[in-house]
Amino acid sequence: MGKSITLGAGAKTNPVEFRAVDKHEPDWFYDLRKAGWEFYHDSPLPSRTVHLWRYTDPSMFVVERPEDSKHILPVIPDKSLTGKRKMSDRYSCFGYNQSDRQTVTQMDDKSRGGGVIFKDLYSGLRENPELVSGYLGGLAGYDFGKFEALNLALWNSGYLVYIPDNMILEKPIYLHRQPTGGLSLFRLLVIAGMNSEFTLVDDYSGQDDRGGGLINSVVEIFAGDVSKVRYVNFQRLGNADKISMTVRTKAGRDSEFKAVYAGFGGSSAKINAGTVLAGRGAASKMSGVIFADGKQRMDYHTGHHHVSGDTYSDLDFKVILKDKGKSAYTGLIRIEKEALNCNAYQENRNLMLNPGTKAESIPELEIMTDQVSCTHGATMGPIDQDMIFYLKSRGFTEAEAVMTIVEGFVETTLKNMPEDFSREIREKVAEKLES
Repeated sequence: MGKSITLGAGAKTNPVEFRAVDKHEPDWFYDLRKAGWEFYHDSPLPSRTVHLWRYTDPSMFVVERPEDSKHILPVIPDKSLTGKRKMSDRYSCFGYNQSDRQTVTQMDDKSRGGGVIFKDLYSGLRENPELVSGYLGGLAGYDFGKFEALNLALWNSGYLVYIPDNMILEKPIYLHRQPTGGLSLFRLLVIAGMNSEFTLVDDYSGQDDRGGGLINSVVEIFAGDVSKVRYVNFQRLGNADKISMTVRTKAGRDSEFKAVYAGFGGSSAKINAGTVLAGRGAASKMSGVIFADGKQRMDYHTGHHHVSGDTYSDLDFKVILKDKGKSAYTGLIRIEKEALNCNAYQENRNLMLNPGTKAESIPELEIMTDQVSCTHGATMGPIDQDMIFYLKSRGFTEAEAVMTIVEGFVETTLKNMPEDFSREIREKVAEKLES
């Protein structure tokens, strides 16, 4: 049971040794953690010449003294905990983390009776080792990258979501992730069974009371054959916070994966989101609404990797910039030689509300076969003043005209979101426009 970890022959000896195994953690998990620790210390910072980090300095996400966190393990939940936040009847499952790192989870009767597993990840790897050991680190393992390695070594707040075969949840699963201190290390493992269907909302909100924290998060999603999974990533952290996040999905045969990214908070946000279309007939659609104002910097990288034939991917990212906000979007479509008859589309549009903003957009294609249909495009520019003039001639104020144009700009993307959250995004867009 578990994984056998072997570092490369050139691995160095770490100046800072990892901690001893804890009595509560399985050996296979400890080995995984230790491998992440060693890879983090043996790896240099990502080069600014590589595509992923071209527009963001990776040093801003470095933890100065990671050894101070190596003994901070996830908290085993206190099942007698009083004063829990009440789960809304809008959700099938509800989870949140507290400042003491306790992760609280609740389920409705249908989920519990149907075999759904929803619990803090630390309890999951101890109580469901056969399940977790086969998936944890399978998409973003200890050698995926420097910051992902640190996350695997030190995460102390996480969730396990397992949806069994043929299970359909009409109501979303809602996770509230809030900063836990100067350094927050989050993990999420989602396993969707065959022919299952559900929506998961991953909401990063709140702010570090100390005036600016660092959040490092990794999400792994396994979408089983013929499953339908919708993942909503909502980022509205405090404006002094910084977040680095990696999301990786593996889509099985004839599965349908839809992801929506809404980014509004943080002083700097670096998001790396990708889907591997591993099964024939798999489909993936990514959409995004990003709004940077003040001196915020948003950097999103997306990837669709077509491994199997007859697969489909579509990407539509909308970016709004105001004040001195900056955005960088890089997207990669890769289609392997054996992946025939694939269809892939990618579009990024940037709306710049005033001089002083800056947008970068680089869509990329790596096509190893010619039996595909693939297109990409990007636009950036200010609001058309003729549209402003037209709306003002119909009685709109200038502010109302701008609001109307921006709402129309993002509306096609919001249609992909659950209604409650599309309404919240509209409100967040309006709030930023009025500030």
